[in-house]
Amino acid sequence: MREHADSGPAPASSDPTFTLIPSGRTLTVLGLTSLLFLLSTSAALVLDGVVVLLAFIDGRRTRAPTATREVPRISALAAVTDVTLTVVNPDRRTVKARVTDDLDPCLRRVPGSGDNDEWETGVAIEIPARTAARRVYRVTPRTRGFLRLGSIHLRTLSPWGLAWRRSTCEASDTIQVQPGVRDLLRARSGHAIRRRLRTPGPRRTRQWGEGREFESLRDYAEGDDPRTIDWKASAKRRKFVVRNYEAERSQNVVLAIDAGRHMRERLSAVRERMDYALGACMMLASRAQNFGDRVGVVVFDDRIRHVSPPRRADPPALARVLAGVETRLVEPNYPLAFATLGRTFRRRSLVVLFCDVIDGSVSRALVRSLARIGRAHLPLAIAIRNPELEAAAVRDVAGTEEAFHRAAAEEMVQARATALQVMRQSGIMVVDTPPGDTLVRTLDKYVEIKERGLL
Repeated sequence: MREHADSGPAPASSDPTFTLIPSGRTLTVLGLTSLLFLLSTSAALVLDGVVVLLAFIDGRRTRAPTATREVPRISALAAVTDVTLTVVNPDRRTVKARVTDDLDPCLRRVPGSGDNDEWETGVAIEIPARTAARRVYRVTPRTRGFLRLGSIHLRTLSPWGLAWRRSTCEASDTIQVQPGVRDLLRARSGHAIRRRLRTPGPRRTRQWGEGREFESLRDYAEGDDPRTIDWKASAKRRKFVVRNYEAERSQNVVLAIDAGRHMRERLSAVRERMDYALGACMMLASRAQNFGDRVGVVVFDDRIRHVSPPRRADPPALARVLAGVETRLVEPNYPLAFATLGRTFRRRSLVVLFCDVIDGSVSRALVRSLARIGRAHLPLAIAIRNPELEAAAVRDVAGTEEAFHRAAAEEMVQARATALQVMRQSGIMVVDTPPGDTLVRTLDKYVEIKERGLL
């Protein structure tokens, strides 16, 4: 897990240290005075000294502006985010300055939008006396986590234009970058997800289906399961009456997140397999909140990275946890993960594992671990495919190298299919899904489990 950093803005303060840099005007004058060396060396040196002294005095009497920054506390992965710098001029004259700031390496300034191309060297800004000026630039987060923006750097032109005073305003702001569920909703299956989310309405919590808790009686309608007919009530009313059941509430859902090397695989230009899994986790937590279920979290790779005991679903708190999930190039330790899960979660729970399986030894360890916890819990594996790998396995070949690539892809696809089939034969529920459908298929399976009362 990435270390949680304070996401609130920190006040900026001017650095008492500063540096004076000769301006272009000073360098031009020094270049002209160098011609005096042809006539008199001593006169040229004296004149150069006078120019340097004037530049130093001019720079010393320059009052540096102060700067603050406004950033959103939360952003989505690959979303465009505005950052605002406010520069305040305390002087009684208009000053010219250049401003830039430090960015986390995983934040990229958006090119081609106004002054963005100039931010690396500093954007020119003119500030009237005793007023403030604002400059806005745009960034795109390239990874999840807590990304920090550092100090703000200023260069202020002196009154005579002979020197730049370089100063620093110490600042520290953090953007919490989440998986970006909205962008995933815009994908191919987004409309289906939105329809499902809107179905209950803002106040409705009942979910009729095949749950275990009796809710009410109603008249039989075509398509109803005959097993739900209440024969005694039907005999009294002289027409078929069926029982309504609502899904049980206050059950446990455990989000088991494999943060090993397979989840690090990039399935699109900006998203790893993990990003699709975390988006599905957020949607599942939101739905669990509607059902009144409790949600726990286990994040692991070769070690246990995070464990949250079951509690009332709190999507904002979960988002803070998931933003810090970091994948590593290690094999997942499934026996350790599920042994920890068994000790932490005593009550029967729906264990939703987000993973992918290709390696035979790893898949065997996964099957054994899931089968073991299946005695006390209900395991559900969400396996996220790699569309590029599947495409490579059926691609036409035109040479020896391409033939080797296709053969390797076919072998990996077959190994994955075999591993998933073994899991199904072991009684483990499996959802095999392409990345774009991870949210909707995870949500559908969870609702199905609740409505059928499988937990």
